[in-house]
Amino acid sequence: MIYQYLPVERIHYGFHVVRDGLLSEITALNKSKILLVTTNSMLGTKAYKDLVESLQKNGLELFQICSRQHVPGNIIMKDIDKIQKFNPDLIISCGGGSPIDAAKILSFVLAAGIQREEDLYPYSENKKEKPLTLNECIPHIAIPTTLSASEFTSIAGATNSVDSIKYKFSHLKLTPTFVFLDPIFTLETPDWLFISTGMRAVDHAVETLYSPTPNPINTGLALQALQKLYYNLPLSRKNKDNLQFRLECQVGAWLSLFSVVNIKLGLSHSIGHQLGALYDIPHGMTSAIMLPHVMDYLLPRTYEAQAEIPKILGKINADKESVFESAKKAPAIIKGLIQELEIPHRLRDFQVSKDTIPLVVKNILTDISGEGNQFVLGTEDIENDITRLVEAAW
Repeated sequence: MIYQYLPVERIHYGFHVVRDGLLSEITALNKSKILLVTTNSMLGTKAYKDLVESLQKNGLELFQICSRQHVPGNIIMKDIDKIQKFNPDLIISCGGGSPIDAAKILSFVLAAGIQREEDLYPYSENKKEKPLTLNECIPHIAIPTTLSASEFTSIAGATNSVDSIKYKFSHLKLTPTFVFLDPIFTLETPDWLFISTGMRAVDHAVETLYSPTPNPINTGLALQALQKLYYNLPLSRKNKDNLQFRLECQVGAWLSLFSVVNIKLGLSHSIGHQLGALYDIPHGMTSAIMLPHVMDYLLPRTYEAQAEIPKILGKINADKESVFESAKKAPAIIKGLIQELEIPHRLRDFQVSKDTIPLVVKNILTDISGEGNQFVLGTEDIENDITRLVEAAW
């Protein structure tokens, strides 16, 4: 057995670590031309304005672009000619999972000299028509403002502007080189976004526990992640300015997705990718919609792993309950957290029409096939099962 660490050089975490540590990392890298990848919603925030001002005061050249939710491929490629002429030697992403994913994909696009959106997708895990090889990649510094944990992966997704399918790209060198977990940068994140992406991190942790390729490091960290997220997400929601609760959530998100190349995430993620791409539902919301249903569905095959959830959260009576009886509590515990956080958790909450379910099921099956998750593919009638799952979430 082998454990693969991702090539993250350093993670700065704590109050004001961006202010106190970012410029020293840039200086050590000897970089001067920065591609800033963010979102329109970040532009007016104090933390982002302070970041830009600090970079400019130190003589760094900046080229700024804005990505959008679910990383539309046409948005990524919109200014590619101008970006290539600018010739950045460092990428800084600031925002949620979408700008971080966009920055990863742009690092590949720039390294490979890709000019058009349609030339991007043959390198995806979905199509596998061309090998995604990278000899050199522009260093990437990620400053997350949500709990999606994209900054801790070598994976990125982009949504095709033609077929609305989300395509997955994966390479170790897509991993951000440095990550700054600074709760200051989360203070102006909308409450619904911070809390719902925390639910996405819960999804990472849960699906790590019953991954078909488990290992002791990821399992142990996923359990710690669940503890931190389960107790600190409600506290963060009730105490919005408390930096310590927010930092605990950020650390929980980090632990939920540690060196994810060693495991395969599961059915909730595959479904969530395509719900988000087709219906423009934020990823945290897709986890709230699907995770308890998926846990219930997989319970007969994953009960030993799911039994660890009530155990780590102190919600079992070990003397009176069997392992399976403990495991049966797990989906209800996660559903209870979603309800406590008041996250919308039905497809109809997002104006999804029931007659479009066959289309999203088709896209989900494509995603599952691309993942190659035999644990899920071994299901006797996967199309019918997925249809029932999505309908149950409607």
